[in-house]
Amino acid sequence: MNRFHRRDLYRCVPTLSEVRQRRVSIQVVRKLSGKIQTDRIPPSAETPTGLLWQATVGHKLACVRPAIQNPFTSRMAGVCDLSILAVARCKEVLLAFLSVHDFCGRRCAEQFNSNGRRPSQPRESPPPSENKCIIPGCRKRAFVDADGTATKFCSHRHRRAAVERGIMEACLLCKEMPTVEVGGKQSDFCSKHCSTVALGRAPTILEVPNGNAKYQDVVKQFTDQWKHQTPVPTVTRLWKIYGDRAVFDRFSRYQLDVERRSGIDGGNTRRRFHGTIRACCLGDTPLDGALCLDSNCNMCRIIESSFQLARVGQRTNFGRFGAGIYTSATSSKANDYSFGSASPNRAMLLNDVVMGKTIKLTTNNTDLTQPPAGYDAVVGEPGGDLNYDECIVYNNDAIRASYLIVYE
Repeated sequence: MNRFHRRDLYRCVPTLSEVRQRRVSIQVVRKLSGKIQTDRIPPSAETPTGLLWQATVGHKLACVRPAIQNPFTSRMAGVCDLSILAVARCKEVLLAFLSVHDFCGRRCAEQFNSNGRRPSQPRESPPPSENKCIIPGCRKRAFVDADGTATKFCSHRHRRAAVERGIMEACLLCKEMPTVEVGGKQSDFCSKHCSTVALGRAPTILEVPNGNAKYQDVVKQFTDQWKHQTPVPTVTRLWKIYGDRAVFDRFSRYQLDVERRSGIDGGNTRRRFHGTIRACCLGDTPLDGALCLDSNCNMCRIIESSFQLARVGQRTNFGRFGAGIYTSATSSKANDYSFGSASPNRAMLLNDVVMGKTIKLTTNNTDLTQPPAGYDAVVGEPGGDLNYDECIVYNNDAIRASYLIVYE
């Protein structure tokens, strides 16, 4: 005996007119004096009054409870979840006091009134996609999701082929399937599953392959902003940083607050470099993707819990513009503060910094603990006491690490 949900009763063979004209037999299941009584009323018989019953086409219903609590209201609470024997194609038709109801309840009636489609009709399949699979030589139509959203491929095999042929960028987690668009932006992942798994591991880092557009973009910024006279180093690896969710939420709230106060889109968020101590080999090879536990490794501690003003000045007591978090648009400037004894390579962070409304200073002001009134950040301009630019924020939530750059 199979178990059916209520929605399985919405498949119809008899029409309402057939029921009204009594061209189908009706089976009445009722409970009298504690006993179940089943009567079959042939089409020629007179319709009984005062009964609440269900029309079928020769199928026995195991439910003995009434299908409606009050025939004068729309509360249709009665078809219980008891097993239904051999239900294949039947419609639940409620008859109460000689009145015939077209629908089992208000929901189905409202659905019919809104789109003219009876609940008994099967859900329409999504229209065939006019888009073709983007794999060269494939003429098949692209797959369409249940919600009607067209994809770019006809099959999972061609999704993998798109990554293998370099047509699409690979998911940073599984590295097999192509990334998808989410909210109009290209995601780092191929599916909700990979996204959930990756973010569930946070704080963590995932390597960005050198064929990825984001890799090329970050490397270009690193190379273009190397202003010192020394040769430009070679970037060997790039890692995307996925910090703790709470850190991301605080950053987003601060960004939105600055945007509202300053009227600047995105709170004037810019990408800036930051050099610090790396006491381990994080990011040197594909196997070096785990954060170390050394409390002296500032790199891992920043990725783990973001920037902390409480740690400012632990390595140096000098800050041109007071106790703040320092970054720079110049990659070679950040390189001056990148140290590490465990690896032959160097590393620095590329961060999202909410700068908001900035004040430009050219001379030192070591007493600052916050930006001057009416400003959100301080920008040190080259010319006075500085050779290269600096950006200083005085709030932990104004900055978050985005990429780890490893270079030789």
